[in-house]
Amino acid sequence: MHRLVYQTQRGGKFRWLTVSTLMLAIGSILHLVSPSVAGFTPNWMIATYCVAILLTRPTYRQCLGIGLVAALINVLTSKSGFPYGNLVSEPVGALVAAVMAHRAMHFTGAGKVVPALCGFLATAASGFCFVSILVFVLDLPLAVYLNVMLPAVALVGLGNAVVTPVLYLPAQRLFASRGLLPQRTATEDSDHSSLELRPDGDGVLAAVRVSYYYPDQELPALTDVDLQVNAGDFLVVTGPSGSGKTTLAMAFIGAVPHYYGGRLEGMVYVGKRAVTQHSIAELAKDVGTILADYDAQLVTMTVGEEMAFSLENRGYSAAAIRERTATALAKVGLAGLERRSVSDLSGGQRQRLVIASVLATEPQVLVVDEPTSALDPEGTAEFYELLGELNRDGLTVVVVEHNLAAVLPYATRVLLLDAGRVRCGGRPETVLGYMAEHGIHTAAIPEVYAARLALAAAGGSAVTTYRAAVKELSDFARSLRGKEGAGC
Repeated sequence: MHRLVYQTQRGGKFRWLTVSTLMLAIGSILHLVSPSVAGFTPNWMIATYCVAILLTRPTYRQCLGIGLVAALINVLTSKSGFPYGNLVSEPVGALVAAVMAHRAMHFTGAGKVVPALCGFLATAASGFCFVSILVFVLDLPLAVYLNVMLPAVALVGLGNAVVTPVLYLPAQRLFASRGLLPQRTATEDSDHSSLELRPDGDGVLAAVRVSYYYPDQELPALTDVDLQVNAGDFLVVTGPSGSGKTTLAMAFIGAVPHYYGGRLEGMVYVGKRAVTQHSIAELAKDVGTILADYDAQLVTMTVGEEMAFSLENRGYSAAAIRERTATALAKVGLAGLERRSVSDLSGGQRQRLVIASVLATEPQVLVVDEPTSALDPEGTAEFYELLGELNRDGLTVVVVEHNLAAVLPYATRVLLLDAGRVRCGGRPETVLGYMAEHGIHTAAIPEVYAARLALAAAGGSAVTTYRAAVKELSDFARSLRGKEGAGC
């Protein structure tokens, strides 16, 4: 495994899904609001999924899935006499687009011609299937089919030959700027499925000589990071902005490299599993995640629905969902709020709901990225008190944090990153002393501990632990207040 390398493009295997979902959403909106001209309107749904397929070149099976989703949308929104014909016609159109993407897009200058041709052919094939089914089901006259319907299909196809390239060019620029399009010059995605990869230690998380480069970046975001997180740890990862903290957190959940792409050297393990050999969804069974933008993780209307969402996706029974929901909500102080609207919760309560939805799946590790950036001091203190309780109950916690004062009382270990490298790791007081001595991220050192370090440097007793230093200075402050009250 020495200097093992894994390389993939941004979005990995799912870039086609992201782009297709966005384009189908755009197609649905245009379908609902677009006016007709002389009784005709472009088929926006076909045009948008043609753009998505040409841009991402998914497999034929994936294209069939795109067509089926488009068909379901059309069944719900179509005003035709037999909307279920879309269940056949749209997959046919998507497969025609797939043929164009795989057979024609590699030619020089294809990006200027193929979108128009694809829009016409996919629309013509889909429309031919649809009107043929419609004539059969409704028993329409052959003359209507030949003289009205087929010419109408050709006319809509010509319209799509115009609008498809109009949509293609801005979509190409947008998704390329987001790194979601496959690059013709990029090396082929790595495949580690045949390798026997196992960590040496027994940690629940491990990084072994990890260096990582984001796509199109020459400098690494992480360099030779070695780390093992043991069961029961409360690890705080800190460092200046741009030091690689969030990148390390994303590596532990598999988003690096599977989603962000780029080049990973070394290996990251979740338990005994190498992240390059397992999907993000598979790793999520053991590692729960709370992002800095925790609101982005809330997808339903009520607390109960939010709790059930991830559990239903994992196949739990209704009884198990109710039991796990009640247990998890009780742990975070939201018991009995199953019917409460998510929008009625405070920011701290929404964050607790995200924690509860993660805890309900019973992960071994909770990875939390910059969790208190949107919380006030009181909410921050309550949040870390909750994480401390969960950690004492056996949950392993990894927190990425800039501000250390509220989290340090619960930390068993601290890791200091700077410019992508591990500068120091160990007990909180050891790392804080290193930060002060070397002038790294000193703004994050809590004032009370900085004062204790200054006293020790001036000839006072040596610093022991973070908690002891805080207690010592608190006792000293109380003694001063007592003397002032006594008239000293």
